[in-house]
Formats: sequence, structure tokens, C-alpha cells
Amino acid sequence: MPQVARPSLIEITPHTTRPSALPDHVYAVLKQRILSCDLRPGERLVEKRLCTELGVSRTPLREALNRLSHEELVSFQPHAGYRAAPITLEGFRNLIELRTMVEPQAAALAAERATAEDVAELRACALLPYDPEDDRGFVDYCRSNARFHLCVVRAARNPMLENIVMSALDLYQRPTYMKVGRQRDPRNPSAKHRAIAEAIARHDAETARDVMMQHIRGGGERIFAALKAANFT
Repeated sequence: MPQVARPSLIEITPHTTRPSALPDHVYAVLKQRILSCDLRPGERLVEKRLCTELGVSRTPLREALNRLSHEELVSFQPHAGYRAAPITLEGFRNLIELRTMVEPQAAALAAERATAEDVAELRACALLPYDPEDDRGFVDYCRSNARFHLCVVRAARNPMLENIVMSALDLYQRPTYMKVGRQRDPRNPSAKHRAIAEAIARHDAETARDVMMQHIRGGGERIFAALKAANFT
């Protein structure tokens, strides 16, 4: 059976309200709220309040919470209930290590396997809308950034790798929704993405790998330092 890629934050569409799809709807809404830090890291998830907000009973809510628990986006403690996953220095360092292990190789595979259509999509996604002072626009930037990385890993033609890359990226972007570690130079992300796209277009696996590694390390070090400065533990 082929591996089905888990949707990333940018692909979740929490608008379906058919009764048969109600748990999926609740899952999608809560996942977006956790990953975008609308539900703050470590926040207690009060079931009664969430049922009222979402207009659902506890059965689909708990089914959704169990799914999110398996993805380590919520945690459950007896007598305390569910909480949104915290952001910790150790957890973020683990994300940097994971991304630097898998995404440069995904870029190299993309350089070997990308079609002309893949390259056209990469080039179209490389230019990111960006104003670090515009909170609403920053959400668009995060989604556009994720879309570019999704295009890279899909060009690698490996759904299992896609699951790993996109799950890690969704978690990695959480601090920036809280204005922790945001890129201040609006030219930087687009420049790195264009360099990766052009290396893939040339089928230059080594350069694609190297630029992706620089891209991830630079961003990871910036956000990690900002988390430390903001007294995350």
C-alpha cells in the first residue's frame, strides 16, 4: 500500500462540516490553532469550552484530541486533561537536528528527480511575501514558506520523507507566530529559496543540498537564540 502523506498546516481545510467528517473538521481546526499558537504552548484545553466554541459534542472532540496526542501536539495528564504542546529549547534543538538531517537530502533527491513542471512550481513559490511587522501578512509568509518546502520534498517523490519534512516544519514555525525569532531581512528567505530552486533546475544535487543546509541552520540558530533570550527552557 502506498504511503499517504500527512497534510501540513497549509493544506488543512477545516471547513467541512458533514457529520461523517466532523472529527476530521475538529482535528483540522485544533491542529491549525496549535501550530499557529492561537492555542498557546502549554495552554490547558478545556473540553467544555472547546465544545461550545466548535459547536460539537465531546465524542468528536476527544477523537480529535487523541489524534493530536499521537502527533505529540497535545499531551494528556490524568486529572488535568489535555494541554497544547509546549515549546522547549530541547524540543526546538531536536527539530533543527531533524531538519538538517533530512531536508538537505530531500533537496538533493529533488535535483535528481524534478520535472520541468516541478521546477516551474518551485520558481513560482520561491518569492515570499514578507513584512515582519505585519502579523496578518506574517501568517501568509509562513504558509508560503511551507508551500515552497512542500514543493521541494514532493519533487523528491518520497511520501514518507514528505511526512517527516512537513511535520517538522509545522512545529519549527510555531515560535515565529509568537514573534520569537522572526527573520528581519525580507530579502533573505526569497534569496535562499531562489538559490535552491535554481540548483534543482540545474539538477545540481550537491548545491541544492548545501544551500538547503545553510538555509535551515541559519534560521534554526536565529530562532534558538531568540527562544533562549525569551527565557524558554
